Amino acid sequence: MQAPHREHLYKLLVIGDLGVGKTSIIKRYVHQNFSSHYRATIGVDFALKVLHWDPETVVRLQLWDIAGQERFGNMTRVYYREAMGAFIVFDVTRPATFEAVAKWKNDLDSKLSLPNGKPKMAHNHHHHRNDNNMFV
Repeated sequence: MQAPHREHLYKLLVIGDLGVGKTSIIKRYVHQNFSSHYRATIGVDFALKVLHWDPETVVRLQLWDIAGQERFGNMTRVYYREAMGAFIVFDVTRPATFEAVAKWKNDLDSKLSLPNGKPKMAHNHHHHRNDNNMFV
């Protein structure tokens, strides 16, 4: 007799300012390759990572690569819909992109809602600079 087979699909957003490396991170994770030559994402792009969690469980991660300039548009509400999680990406060599993380978080909070219509607040995992100016 065959063991029950379970499949889970999770929509995950990858957001952050233009040029911080969102596409590079996704390509590296999904396809195990890296290139320093990517063109800017226009609108949104998708990638699917399939994980064989255990012999009975398959997890599919649908990664939504949201263009860096999209926070200023109205489409993010559509892109964010039904997301189960989000990664906010910044470039450690560009402090302004780290400062923009709070703006991306506010954008998420203002546009996500639970099925009952109540706001869905994203959890904060604060990072800060230590005495050596490193993010911790």
